[in-house]
Amino acid sequence: MNYKHDLIERSTYLNTAYTGLVSVGLQEWRTKTDQEFATQADHFKSVNAKILETNTRKQMAAFLNSKVFETFLTSSCSAGLLSFLFKIPKNYKFLLLEDDYPLIKQIVAEHQFEYTEISLRFEVELSVLKTLREGKFQVFLFSAVQYNSGLLFDMNFLKLIKKEFPNLIVLVDGTQLIGAEPFNFNKTAVDGIFGSGYKWLLAGHGNGFMCLKESLMNQLKTSQKEIDDLLDFGHKSPLAIGSLGFAVEQLLSNDFELLLKKKKKLSDLLFIGLKERDLLEEFVSVRKHHSSIFTIKANSKIFEKLKKENIRCIQRGIGVRISVHFYNTQKDIDKLFHVLDQIIK
Repeated sequence: MNYKHDLIERSTYLNTAYTGLVSVGLQEWRTKTDQEFATQADHFKSVNAKILETNTRKQMAAFLNSKVFETFLTSSCSAGLLSFLFKIPKNYKFLLLEDDYPLIKQIVAEHQFEYTEISLRFEVELSVLKTLREGKFQVFLFSAVQYNSGLLFDMNFLKLIKKEFPNLIVLVDGTQLIGAEPFNFNKTAVDGIFGSGYKWLLAGHGNGFMCLKESLMNQLKTSQKEIDDLLDFGHKSPLAIGSLGFAVEQLLSNDFELLLKKKKKLSDLLFIGLKERDLLEEFVSVRKHHSSIFTIKANSKIFEKLKKENIRCIQRGIGVRISVHFYNTQKDIDKLFHVLDQIIK
């Protein structure tokens, strides 16, 4: 896929985990669609907007391998999670991960749920299972890919957890997962997943999704209509929702599985090179599988040097976070290592 964007040409863009690049095709579609809204007004709202939402829902269901009635559209991951938790009984206890995306704990706390946090460090999956055995929890809520370290939770391990705790509700923040890693909703042990479209799905801001297993809706005695009503506070932006559908359709029509394989090769090269240079935290470096997000041990001076060399990245946690997507190249990784080697030699 020849993904066109000015920043790819004039910078080393290693910042998709912060904001994905909107394609030229999507930019053109948004301009055309915004013009249609300007000229059609009420007709656009009553007809075109509904068409866009229906199409995006179908595209997301196809992309995630979920059923259409299990698939919902939101303005963001956080908005979807905040709304959905109204359906969880107030006496349910949550298991969370320390240092996870801050809004997760904030939303759980604002809903006044009781919760326990466990460390993200070594063998986090076994720690989760141990904690579940020692306490009584009804919900496990976590980010599949940690926004700081890039730690990728073993999603297959969830099947072992669900086998032992079949009534446990597994909810996942998939913003750093969907579009970045292979995922099949109806073949996982995930009951509900939430995400935003502006990172790995390359869909721009103001859109997101939520998928809820039919079994979960039955368990909570709710329905598609009730969830739709719950999410329908205010107005979703037709342009933002349509952008998600357009972006996902682009990915599907360009052999997304092949794009992921390309990205995986780049991620592996990055992992090996950073590990050799001792720039990763130990609990990350010993993982068998990792995402395409890396926070390297680096101070503000190194960050400023990277910026000066036109390497797009961001400060996070202990250092500097970098990330690669399918539009990156071996040249980008070589440039990063060349600059880092100059700094740390």
